[in-house]
Amino acid sequence: MNLIYYKSEKGNFGDDLNVWLWPKVFKQDLFQDNKDVAFFGIGSILIENSDFINKAETYNKKVIFGTGVRSINEAFDFDNSWDVRFVRGPYSSVKLTGKADNYIADGAYFLALLPEYSNYLKLPKKHDIGFVPYFKSIDKVNWQKICDALGWKLILPTNGDVEQFMKEISSCNSIISEAMHGCILADALRVPWKRLRFNAHLFEGEKVSEFKWNDWLLSIGIKKNVFIEAPMPKRQKLNKIFKSAYKKETENYLLNKLKLHDVVDFNLSSEKTMEDMKIKMEKEVNNFINEYL
Repeated sequence: MNLIYYKSEKGNFGDDLNVWLWPKVFKQDLFQDNKDVAFFGIGSILIENSDFINKAETYNKKVIFGTGVRSINEAFDFDNSWDVRFVRGPYSSVKLTGKADNYIADGAYFLALLPEYSNYLKLPKKHDIGFVPYFKSIDKVNWQKICDALGWKLILPTNGDVEQFMKEISSCNSIISEAMHGCILADALRVPWKRLRFNAHLFEGEKVSEFKWNDWLLSIGIKKNVFIEAPMPKRQKLNKIFKSAYKKETENYLLNKLKLHDVVDFNLSSEKTMEDMKIKMEKEVNNFINEYL
Protein backbone atom coordinates (compact mmCIF):
# COMPACT_ATOMS: atom_id res chain seq x y z
CA MET A 1 0.00 0.00 0.00
CA ASN A 2 1.27 3.46 -0.82
CA LEU A 3 0.97 6.08 1.90
CA ILE A 4 -0.05 9.53 0.66
CA TYR A 5 0.86 12.24 3.15
CA TYR A 6 2.57 15.59 3.54
CA LYS A 7 6.24 15.33 4.48
CA SER A 8 8.00 18.41 5.81
CA GLU A 9 11.78 18.74 5.57
CA LYS A 10 11.70 20.09 9.13
CA GLY A 11 9.44 17.31 10.30
CA ASN A 12 5.90 17.80 11.60
CA PHE A 13 4.39 15.51 14.19
CA GLY A 14 0.85 15.30 12.77
CA ASP A 15 2.11 14.23 9.37
CA ASP A 16 4.99 12.08 10.64
CA LEU A 17 2.50 10.14 12.80
CA ASN A 18 1.24 8.39 9.64
CA VAL A 19 4.38 6.31 9.18
CA TRP A 20 4.50 5.29 12.85
CA LEU A 21 0.81 4.73 13.57
CA TRP A 22 -0.83 2.82 10.74
CA PRO A 23 1.41 -0.30 10.75
CA LYS A 24 0.69 -0.56 14.49
CA VAL A 25 -3.05 -0.14 14.04
CA PHE A 26 -3.22 -2.86 11.38
CA LYS A 27 -0.60 -5.03 13.13
CA GLN A 28 1.53 -5.51 10.03
CA ASP A 29 3.74 -3.62 7.64
CA LEU A 30 0.83 -2.05 5.84
CA PHE A 31 3.00 -0.34 3.25
CA GLN A 32 4.62 -3.53 1.93
CA ASP A 33 1.39 -5.10 0.65
CA ASN A 34 -1.24 -4.18 -1.95
CA LYS A 35 1.11 -2.09 -4.05
CA ASP A 36 -1.66 -0.80 -6.30
CA VAL A 37 -3.58 0.91 -3.48
CA ALA A 38 -3.04 4.51 -2.31
CA PHE A 39 -3.81 5.19 1.37
CA PHE A 40 -4.81 8.62 2.69
CA GLY A 41 -4.58 8.84 6.50
CA ILE A 42 -3.79 11.80 8.73
CA GLY A 43 -3.61 15.28 7.25
CA SER A 44 -5.60 17.99 5.46
CA ILE A 45 -4.48 16.76 2.06
CA LEU A 46 -7.75 16.41 0.20
CA ILE A 47 -7.03 19.32 -2.13
CA GLU A 48 -8.34 19.45 -5.69
CA ASN A 49 -5.71 19.33 -8.45
CA SER A 50 -2.97 18.76 -5.86
CA ASP A 51 0.13 16.58 -6.06
CA PHE A 52 -1.52 14.34 -3.46
CA ILE A 53 -4.53 13.66 -5.69
CA ASN A 54 -2.45 13.42 -8.87
CA LYS A 55 -0.09 10.89 -7.27
CA ALA A 56 -3.01 8.83 -5.99
CA GLU A 57 -4.59 8.72 -9.44
CA THR A 58 -1.65 6.62 -10.66
CA TYR A 59 -2.95 3.71 -8.53
CA ASN A 60 -5.96 1.54 -9.28
CA LYS A 61 -7.53 2.02 -5.84
CA LYS A 62 -7.49 4.96 -3.42
CA VAL A 63 -8.59 4.67 0.21
CA ILE A 64 -9.53 7.67 2.38
CA PHE A 65 -9.21 6.73 6.03
CA GLY A 66 -9.85 9.76 8.26
CA THR A 67 -8.28 12.40 6.02
CA GLY A 68 -9.40 16.02 6.07
CA VAL A 69 -10.52 18.32 3.26
CA ARG A 70 -8.28 21.38 3.30
CA SER A 71 -10.82 24.15 2.76
CA ILE A 72 -14.38 25.02 1.88
CA ASN A 73 -13.27 25.98 -1.63
CA GLU A 74 -12.28 22.44 -2.65
CA ALA A 75 -14.33 20.50 -5.20
CA PHE A 76 -13.99 16.83 -6.05
CA ASP A 77 -15.30 14.47 -8.70
CA PHE A 78 -14.05 11.08 -7.56
CA ASP A 79 -14.93 7.94 -9.51
CA ASN A 80 -15.57 4.49 -8.02
CA SER A 81 -11.84 3.81 -7.70
CA TRP A 82 -11.95 6.04 -4.61
CA ASP A 83 -13.01 4.24 -1.45
CA VAL A 84 -14.09 6.90 1.07
CA ARG A 85 -14.22 4.91 4.31
CA PHE A 86 -14.65 8.02 6.50
CA VAL A 87 -13.17 11.50 6.86
CA ARG A 88 -12.02 13.79 9.68
CA GLY A 89 -15.20 15.73 10.43
CA PRO A 90 -18.64 16.88 9.24
CA TYR A 91 -17.27 19.72 7.08
CA SER A 92 -14.99 17.31 5.21
CA SER A 93 -17.87 14.86 4.92
CA VAL A 94 -20.20 17.40 3.30
CA LYS A 95 -17.55 18.59 0.86
CA LEU A 96 -16.56 15.07 -0.17
CA THR A 97 -19.79 13.08 0.00
CA GLY A 98 -22.61 15.62 0.19
CA LYS A 99 -23.63 14.16 3.57
CA ALA A 100 -22.59 15.35 7.04
CA ASP A 101 -22.31 11.98 8.78
CA ASN A 102 -19.47 10.08 7.08
CA TYR A 103 -16.79 10.92 9.65
CA ILE A 104 -15.28 9.75 12.92
CA ALA A 105 -12.51 12.22 13.81
CA ASP A 106 -8.89 12.89 12.95
CA GLY A 107 -6.92 9.71 12.28
CA ALA A 108 -4.56 10.50 15.16
CA TYR A 109 -7.25 9.20 17.56
CA PHE A 110 -6.51 5.65 16.34
CA LEU A 111 -3.67 5.86 18.86
CA ALA A 112 -6.35 4.88 21.38
CA LEU A 113 -6.57 1.40 19.83
CA LEU A 114 -2.93 0.52 20.49
CA PRO A 115 -1.91 -1.69 23.44
CA GLU A 116 0.60 0.96 24.58
CA TYR A 117 -2.08 3.67 24.73
CA SER A 118 -2.85 2.96 28.40
CA ASN A 119 0.85 3.36 29.23
CA TYR A 120 0.83 6.91 27.84
CA LEU A 121 -2.19 7.74 29.98
CA LYS A 122 -0.40 6.54 33.12
CA LEU A 123 2.77 8.58 32.67
CA PRO A 124 3.53 10.85 35.66
CA LYS A 125 2.80 14.56 35.29
CA LYS A 126 6.05 16.52 35.37
CA HIS A 127 4.88 19.87 34.04
CA ASP A 128 1.89 22.09 34.65
CA ILE A 129 1.57 23.49 31.11
CA GLY A 130 3.16 22.30 27.88
CA PHE A 131 3.31 24.46 24.76
CA VAL A 132 3.39 23.27 21.12
CA PRO A 133 4.18 25.79 18.36
CA TYR A 134 3.09 25.37 14.74
CA PHE A 135 5.92 23.81 12.73
CA LYS A 136 6.12 26.86 10.47
CA SER A 137 6.42 29.14 13.50
CA ILE A 138 9.48 27.53 15.03
CA ASP A 139 11.88 30.29 13.90
CA LYS A 140 9.53 33.25 14.34
CA VAL A 141 10.44 33.81 18.00
CA ASN A 142 12.58 32.21 20.69
CA TRP A 143 9.94 29.83 22.04
CA GLN A 144 12.29 28.39 24.64
CA LYS A 145 12.86 31.85 26.08
CA ILE A 146 9.11 32.50 26.22
CA CYS A 147 8.34 29.12 27.80
CA ASP A 148 11.13 29.53 30.35
CA ALA A 149 9.69 32.91 31.36
CA LEU A 150 6.26 31.33 31.83
CA GLY A 151 7.50 28.15 33.50
CA TRP A 152 6.09 26.02 30.67
CA LYS A 153 7.43 22.91 28.93
CA LEU A 154 8.28 23.55 25.25
CA ILE A 155 7.26 20.60 23.05
CA LEU A 156 8.48 20.87 19.47
CA PRO A 157 6.53 19.10 16.70
CA THR A 158 9.67 18.90 14.57
CA ASN A 159 12.00 16.60 16.50
CA GLY A 160 11.03 13.56 14.40
CA ASP A 161 10.43 11.33 17.43
CA VAL A 162 6.72 10.46 17.50
CA GLU A 163 6.80 8.54 20.76
CA GLN A 164 8.78 11.22 22.56
CA PHE A 165 6.29 13.85 21.45
CA MET A 166 3.40 11.83 22.89
CA LYS A 167 5.25 11.19 26.14
CA GLU A 168 5.94 14.91 26.51
CA ILE A 169 2.27 15.73 25.93
CA SER A 170 1.25 13.12 28.52
CA SER A 171 3.74 14.52 31.04
CA CYS A 172 1.79 17.80 31.23
CA ASN A 173 -1.32 18.67 33.21
CA SER A 174 -2.52 20.81 30.30
CA ILE A 175 -1.46 21.87 26.81
CA ILE A 176 -1.54 25.16 24.93
CA SER A 177 -0.88 24.68 21.23
CA GLU A 178 -0.71 26.68 18.06
CA ALA A 179 -0.45 23.39 16.14
CA MET A 180 -3.78 21.64 15.61
CA HIS A 181 -2.23 18.21 16.17
CA GLY A 182 -0.83 19.44 19.46
CA CYS A 183 -4.42 19.90 20.63
CA ILE A 184 -5.63 16.71 18.92
CA LEU A 185 -2.97 14.57 20.62
CA ALA A 186 -3.62 16.24 23.94
CA ASP A 187 -7.31 15.41 23.56
CA ALA A 188 -6.57 11.81 22.56
CA LEU A 189 -4.24 11.47 25.56
CA ARG A 190 -6.87 13.06 27.84
CA VAL A 191 -4.87 16.18 28.59
CA PRO A 192 -6.92 19.43 28.69
CA TRP A 193 -5.90 21.83 25.94
CA LYS A 194 -6.47 25.23 24.44
CA ARG A 195 -5.53 26.84 21.14
CA LEU A 196 -3.25 29.79 20.39
CA ARG A 197 -3.73 31.75 17.16
CA PHE A 198 -0.37 33.31 16.31
CA ASN A 199 1.04 32.53 12.86
CA ALA A 200 -0.59 29.33 11.54
CA HIS A 201 -3.88 30.98 10.54
CA LEU A 202 -1.95 33.73 8.77
CA PHE A 203 0.36 31.30 6.96
CA GLU A 204 -2.43 28.93 5.86
CA GLY A 205 -5.07 31.59 5.35
CA GLU A 206 -7.99 32.32 7.64
CA LYS A 207 -10.55 30.26 5.68
CA VAL A 208 -8.31 27.21 5.48
CA SER A 209 -7.29 27.32 9.13
CA GLU A 210 -10.76 27.82 10.59
CA PHE A 211 -12.30 25.21 8.26
CA LYS A 212 -9.79 22.64 9.52
CA TRP A 213 -10.19 23.49 13.19
CA ASN A 214 -14.00 23.58 13.11
CA ASP A 215 -14.11 20.34 11.15
CA TRP A 216 -12.13 18.60 13.90
CA LEU A 217 -13.84 20.35 16.84
CA LEU A 218 -17.33 19.41 15.66
CA SER A 219 -16.21 15.80 15.22
CA ILE A 220 -15.51 15.59 18.96
CA GLY A 221 -18.64 17.46 20.05
CA ILE A 222 -17.10 20.89 20.68
CA LYS A 223 -19.19 23.61 19.05
CA LYS A 224 -17.33 26.72 20.20
CA ASN A 225 -13.97 27.45 18.59
CA VAL A 226 -12.32 29.53 21.32
CA PHE A 227 -8.66 30.47 21.43
CA ILE A 228 -5.98 32.81 22.74
CA GLU A 229 -5.86 35.51 20.08
CA ALA A 230 -2.31 36.78 19.54
CA PRO A 231 -1.78 37.26 15.78
CA MET A 232 1.80 37.80 14.72
CA PRO A 233 2.34 41.59 14.42
CA LYS A 234 3.00 43.07 11.01
CA ARG A 235 6.48 44.41 10.48
CA GLN A 236 6.79 48.16 10.51
CA LYS A 237 9.27 49.82 8.15
CA LEU A 238 12.07 50.05 10.73
CA ASN A 239 11.47 46.47 11.84
CA LYS A 240 12.05 45.26 8.30
CA ILE A 241 15.56 46.62 8.66
CA PHE A 242 16.14 45.71 12.31
CA LYS A 243 14.93 42.08 12.36
CA SER A 244 16.26 41.42 15.85
CA ALA A 245 14.23 44.34 17.22
CA TYR A 246 11.07 42.99 15.56
CA LYS A 247 11.70 39.53 16.97
CA LYS A 248 12.20 40.87 20.48
CA GLU A 249 9.10 43.03 20.18
CA THR A 250 7.08 40.01 19.03
CA GLU A 251 8.39 37.90 21.91
CA ASN A 252 7.37 40.53 24.47
CA TYR A 253 3.97 40.84 22.84
CA LEU A 254 3.45 37.05 22.92
CA LEU A 255 4.65 36.76 26.49
CA ASN A 256 2.14 39.36 27.65
CA LYS A 257 -0.68 37.65 25.76
CA LEU A 258 0.17 34.20 27.09
CA LYS A 259 0.36 35.45 30.67
CA LEU A 260 -3.36 36.16 30.33
CA HIS A 261 -4.28 32.75 28.87
CA ASP A 262 -6.69 32.09 31.77
CA VAL A 263 -9.34 34.21 30.03
CA VAL A 264 -9.80 31.21 27.72
CA ASP A 265 -10.94 27.88 29.17
CA PHE A 266 -9.22 24.56 28.57
CA ASN A 267 -11.12 21.99 26.49
CA LEU A 268 -11.42 18.20 26.56
CA SER A 269 -13.81 15.92 24.71
CA SER A 270 -16.04 13.76 26.89
CA GLU A 271 -15.23 10.20 27.87
CA LYS A 272 -18.40 9.10 26.10
CA THR A 273 -17.20 10.74 22.89
CA MET A 274 -13.90 8.89 23.20
CA GLU A 275 -15.60 5.56 23.83
CA ASP A 276 -17.99 6.05 20.91
CA MET A 277 -15.07 6.92 18.63
CA LYS A 278 -13.13 3.83 19.72
CA ILE A 279 -16.07 1.57 18.83
CA LYS A 280 -16.33 3.17 15.38
CA MET A 281 -12.56 3.03 14.84
CA GLU A 282 -12.36 -0.66 15.76
CA LYS A 283 -15.16 -1.40 13.29
CA GLU A 284 -13.37 0.53 10.51
CA VAL A 285 -10.09 -1.29 11.18
CA ASN A 286 -11.78 -4.71 11.02
CA ASN A 287 -13.65 -3.82 7.83
CA PHE A 288 -10.46 -2.52 6.23
CA ILE A 289 -8.50 -5.66 7.17
CA ASN A 290 -11.23 -7.90 5.74
CA GLU A 291 -11.24 -6.04 2.44
CA TYR A 292 -7.61 -5.11 1.83
CA LEU A 293 -5.27 -7.22 3.99
